[in-house]
Amino acid sequence: MAKTVTVQPSYESPVLKANHSPNQKLLKCNEKNDFAEDLFGKLPDEILVSIVSLLTLKEAARTSVLSRRWRYLWTFTTGSLDFDDSLLLWLMEYRKVIKSYSEESDRFVRWVNEVLKLHRGPTIDEFKVCFSVNEKHFKLDIENWIIFSLRKKVKRLVLDLAHTRESIRVIRQYTLTDQFLRSYHLDSLTTLCLNSVQVTGEVLEYVLSNCPFLEVLHVEATESLVNLKPSGPLLKLKHLEIIHCFKLENFEISALNLVSFKYYGHVARILLGDVPNIVEASYSLAYACSLVTNCSQIPSYLFQVETLSLDLSLRLFEDTPRFPIFRNLRQLTLTLVASGVEPLRCCTSVLEASPFLHRFVVKLTYVDGPAGELKVLKVEHPHKFLSLFELRGFLGCTIDMELALYILSNAVSLQKIIIDTRDPYAEDMFWDERDPRLKEWGTARARELATRVPPWVELMLL
Repeated sequence: MAKTVTVQPSYESPVLKANHSPNQKLLKCNEKNDFAEDLFGKLPDEILVSIVSLLTLKEAARTSVLSRRWRYLWTFTTGSLDFDDSLLLWLMEYRKVIKSYSEESDRFVRWVNEVLKLHRGPTIDEFKVCFSVNEKHFKLDIENWIIFSLRKKVKRLVLDLAHTRESIRVIRQYTLTDQFLRSYHLDSLTTLCLNSVQVTGEVLEYVLSNCPFLEVLHVEATESLVNLKPSGPLLKLKHLEIIHCFKLENFEISALNLVSFKYYGHVARILLGDVPNIVEASYSLAYACSLVTNCSQIPSYLFQVETLSLDLSLRLFEDTPRFPIFRNLRQLTLTLVASGVEPLRCCTSVLEASPFLHRFVVKLTYVDGPAGELKVLKVEHPHKFLSLFELRGFLGCTIDMELALYILSNAVSLQKIIIDTRDPYAEDMFWDERDPRLKEWGTARARELATRVPPWVELMLL
């Protein structure tokens, strides 16, 4: 039987807590503070500012209580100004925390504006805003944030104004125009992330032509993006992500140093020109499904990638997909609808087409039916290089059990198998939304599976 590792939350022993009295803790705390004061008191302000710049915004602000000298040091930070209140948005959307969107937006905007008024640093590495902000009431504030960051020669600019299903009814998205940007220099930018910001292809083309050092571009949830075709090659661009831009029809770029590409959206005309360095690609929604149903039209650059992710949960396939051979593929993630025999057929087909695959992750978005009689499929040519298999969304029904047993029977070099009973999208959320009773059932079935795992294979349960 294999060695089984169950990951559980860590905790502090009550016995250890009882052995430390409040007086002992206070004494040790005072000793540490005295030592820190002596140590840092000898350093010049420039060194202290460089240390504070390594902290998050909230951590840096907390240093103001250390002493009179530290009171305003944090305002000179040149690191990250990260205004991320996305957890509150998530709580309001999914946990039904009763809050007023207008009141919370007012509070958030005041917080950002107050910090910016206090900031004295000459530059900043990152400016990040993550909250639902209405252009109708706060357009001037949003533009002042952009102006502030560009004047501070920001390297990484993140405007994540994502809206929830409730707030979208009353909130109008901010529109970024090239007329506004023409008044400022963009040459310091290395990363630009725009989420729920209306931006056209013309604006993005202006940005790309005026950001000679841009390495990362992320555009998400804009209905204004229809066509994007930069006039020249993008020599510095390494990572490109186009997410949920459902009006996109035509997209064409040439990026010699592009390393990764991510596209989640409808079927569109997507042409990546000369991309000799691309090693990672990720697709979702209708476009991902179109690649699988029309394998003969798979773009040539996909045959050179080493890491590939395909979210095929949008549809069921009547026929087993027939994939071409991916000889360079080393890591693969598939998201599937767990219905009937489709997941197993799809997995066997893609594994046969990936002879040198090392890591295989399968996410099952829905498991159809209870546990039944298990059948173990053996293939003529076993998978010689697969060493790690991860199954997310595991419930222990026939579908996911047979998939796990298939891997155990046909991956002759398998070293580790991870069975994750959480929601398959748990990593993208603040915590797992799956019914605890389903997780308990899945965990019990995973322990049954452990009896069929060879002793040289490590089984990890999450």
